[in-house]
Amino acid sequence: MCKIKFNQSKLIIEMDPTVFKIFHAYKQKKVCDAEKGGVLMGKLYPSSNKIIITHALICKNQKSSRYGITLNTKYLQKKILKIWEESEGTITYLGDWHTHPENNPKPSILDFKTFVLNYFTSKFDQNLLLYIIVGNNKKNWCKSFNGLIFSKFS
Repeated sequence: MCKIKFNQSKLIIEMDPTVFKIFHAYKQKKVCDAEKGGVLMGKLYPSSNKIIITHALICKNQKSSRYGITLNTKYLQKKILKIWEESEGTITYLGDWHTHPENNPKPSILDFKTFVLNYFTSKFDQNLLLYIIVGNNKKNWCKSFNGLIFSKFS
């Protein structure tokens, strides 16, 4: 299957307001707060080089600590499939998100390894995936990955 092509350097990303609310609700504001995360889903508009993030699914029954998370992929896969089917294939998997207990979050070596492994082992429609790390204030780490290069988006 041929991937839907996006120009990574000119990519336009929009987010539904509910996605921002989910990110805000799960920020690690207290010392005892564990990392939270899940997957991003949304709509693809290749003719305008735009992706709209419509969903930030939170993972249930995940293993997490202050500085780590292991997502329950079986749970997330069921949720992804349900949304994809209900939208008749118009809302698709876009990538992953998780929190960090930092003001200016940056991915760990394990995060980078997970992002790359995820890109090469997941099934998705487009030529890139999105990754967001939500910080504990207003800053987030937001990049797309095309299998070779991570590129910032805001």
